[in-house]
Amino acid sequence: MNTMKEFTFEPRFLSLAVIKDINVGNKILNELILDDESCLGHRQVGTRSYHIFYFKNDRFAVYYHKGGTDAMYSSNSLDVVLGYVNNLKPEDFE
Repeated sequence: MNTMKEFTFEPRFLSLAVIKDINVGNKILNELILDDESCLGHRQVGTRSYHIFYFKNDRFAVYYHKGGTDAMYSSNSLDVVLGYVNNLKPEDFE
């Protein structure tokens, strides 16, 4: 599988791609959220697909379905979590 250059937001959340300093409880973000847990999008890194979830008014968290320490990352800041996901490289997992 090809590595995506950067995280890709789901269509509903595309507007977040150009907004900085989004933190838990952000009014713009919360207006887009329909459920208490929402997948904001994903990034393919080699054979691994990472997703960022927003747990409404709690945290942003990275999810990788096979688990591992690389999938145990969360923050109150979307910028921090995006930075983490966008800096993952396939060679990190060889």
